[in-house]
Amino acid sequence: MKEFENKIINADCLEILKTIPDNSIDLIITDPPYMISQPDKKISRKTLNAKSWKRNMDIKLDFGSWDNFSSEQEFFDFTESWFKECVRVLKPKSWFYIFFDKQKTGYFDLILGPKYGMKSRTIFAWLKSNPTPSFRLVNYLSASEFIWVGSKGECKLKNFLKQTEMFNYMITPNKSAYGQTCHPTEKPLSLIAKFIKTSSNEGDIILDPFLGSGTTAIMSKILNRKYLGIEKDEKYYKMSCDRIGDKYIENELEKLSKKDPKQNSLF
Repeated sequence: MKEFENKIINADCLEILKTIPDNSIDLIITDPPYMISQPDKKISRKTLNAKSWKRNMDIKLDFGSWDNFSSEQEFFDFTESWFKECVRVLKPKSWFYIFFDKQKTGYFDLILGPKYGMKSRTIFAWLKSNPTPSFRLVNYLSASEFIWVGSKGECKLKNFLKQTEMFNYMITPNKSAYGQTCHPTEKPLSLIAKFIKTSSNEGDIILDPFLGSGTTAIMSKILNRKYLGIEKDEKYYKMSCDRIGDKYIENELEKLSKKDPKQNSLF
């Protein structure tokens, strides 16, 4: 596994996963395609009546070609392909976190998990304290995202924190507050840190087959874990490589050192 340690690879994850040895990864955290994009669609905020809602930047509903599929069957076949390979490379008694569309998380619970020997543990909720306003006033605000959590066999979390830190939800602002990149689905460092801290130990190797902006690799490095990130899009691959550099990590550690320890126990 030495050739895969602390590496970010610009390639199709299905190709790279097949080259990783069985039972060699300690933890997987990933944010794969959801098939929720609406091609070429966006919401303009320039003409809204409420001044507090107006923005020069539109809200894009098309995240990119990587989230577009010709049919649901193609999407589910693709999802099974990478899930199957991830389970194969994951060590027994290790954990798996998958950000996914709320309407499709049951695919792991009911079909893929039982088929490939994964035990469903919980649905973790990421709650956003400042969700995007509802411009048409027809539904509840979309203030949550969901993460399917499973383990390869029956096992305990490696590091159970304080009871008050182990709720299956976390509240943070949305990307408008923490975002550091142009990636449309960048995740908060604190959320990824929680999964890494509870489900791995220092020196473990953590895989993210859809690395995106690099957050999983960054937090792995900060928390003294090894990382393996795979990103197909060259633009985001370069973004991840830039962010994993020592200068960026040093800046993040400096920010963390200035925070109140009581508010920053995960680090």
